[in-house]
Amino acid sequence: MNEHELNILLEKMKAGDRESFNVIFRRYYPPLVRFCIRFVGDEDQAAEIVQDLFVKLWTGREKLAVTSSFESYMIRSVRNAAYTYINKERSHAEMHLRMLGDETDETDPSETLQSNNLEASYQKVLAAMPEKRREVFLASRFEGLKYAEIATKLNMSQKTVEAHMSAAIKQLYEGLKDYL
Repeated sequence: MNEHELNILLEKMKAGDRESFNVIFRRYYPPLVRFCIRFVGDEDQAAEIVQDLFVKLWTGREKLAVTSSFESYMIRSVRNAAYTYINKERSHAEMHLRMLGDETDETDPSETLQSNNLEASYQKVLAAMPEKRREVFLASRFEGLKYAEIATKLNMSQKTVEAHMSAAIKQLYEGLKDYL
């Protein structure tokens, strides 16, 4: 599909033509899901993110204003939605870990044992992480560095730092899911 054909489809879609939307969806959905998987690491979640974007595209079609290429617009939208998802997942994982820490009553031996098991599991997951991923995670969480600062410190791109953080959060979530 060339740029001219795509512009015609977009104009028809803006006017409410479902078939034009379906053509655009069928053309862009599979590659956008593959792109999103690179960020979230899960095909089902990537598919859901991209589907949500297409729903938003359809419901906001009349106000759609693409200033660059449509493909670039959709790639940016998917990337931003994936980052939003990753940040939300990170927040949920951190909240669960904090809640576990807040609920622990040191006077109850079973809770003390559970807390010790959680800490041991946490250390085991950290130790199992690839070295760079662990460095990025520890710099973010325990040194309080921002992604740009970590990128400079570890001589890597900010995108690489973001990818390592996403993978670290996912690995922690998977490794500690019995406690969450």
